[in-house]
Amino acid sequence: MEIPSLVRSDRKPIRWALGRLRAYSVDLQPPPAARSSRLDRALYGFAQPMLGLRVLLSDSELLGEALLPALVLAAFCAVVAFIKPGEGTFWIARLKTFYKVFAGLAPVPSILFAKHYARLAALARWRLGFGVCGPRELPLAESLKRALQQLVLVYAGAFPFWLVIRAVPFLGRRLEFVVPVLWGLHWVVVDAFDDARILRPGETLRDAEMEDQRAQSPWFVRLFRTVADRIPFAPFANLLRWFAGVTDRLALVWRGEIALMEANGAAAIGFSLSTAALLATPILNLLFRPVTIVAASHLLGHMEKDGTGFSAAEIRS
Repeated sequence: MEIPSLVRSDRKPIRWALGRLRAYSVDLQPPPAARSSRLDRALYGFAQPMLGLRVLLSDSELLGEALLPALVLAAFCAVVAFIKPGEGTFWIARLKTFYKVFAGLAPVPSILFAKHYARLAALARWRLGFGVCGPRELPLAESLKRALQQLVLVYAGAFPFWLVIRAVPFLGRRLEFVVPVLWGLHWVVVDAFDDARILRPGETLRDAEMEDQRAQSPWFVRLFRTVADRIPFAPFANLLRWFAGVTDRLALVWRGEIALMEANGAAAIGFSLSTAALLATPILNLLFRPVTIVAASHLLGHMEKDGTGFSAAEIRS
């Protein structure tokens, strides 16, 4: 298949963008060169979940591994729906209950099936042609601990940004929804990159964790500290520094993934928008996590292979 030109045509920007998006979502290929535009890299990131879905559907072994957690969860939700269907006609009531329970329990597979998803990521790397690797399998207790840490970060970390938006005259209350949306997209990508991390030959889980934790503090922690340094009122400045320290400790295990996002900002933005669309699509959202794992495995695999990816030891505070 002929790949569209790397040079965007100003006369046909929409056709150019659609051509790039189609090429990136069909062919297994590395990210655009560093000299390419941010839009081109964002389109590459946006196409990755679509490519991940295509890879899953074309590989029966990967698809079987991907469907197992979703089928277990769906079976449990179906049992609940038939035992306690709620109000409405026979099938409508049960479908409503099914989706309510499924939505409420959506985070559970990421904890209970954490080791399964880690093995899926390693299998995906191998199937995509990046060589032999090992899964980053975490104990159940550690997976639960990280889920709780992330829950605190998702709610508490966005609070300062929400306060700033709310303080904007006239528009604050109308724009306050933007903060949780953008913050949520940020953590969707962090989750996807975290799920797709693997162990290189000879590397232990402790080695990989220590390497990631040597990365610099996340961008929001550095932002909090920078703002604190410019606040003349000491009590407020000290409070913000304390808050920055708390969020830094909570985010320690995701330093590697967040630094990776910072180093590849345009692709990460495209990836987040596409995964958000996938999450909002009925039926396909059953495959949300496996699709993002395969997509992130492809993205990270190419970055590591061509040297454009992230090494925690190279980005330090």
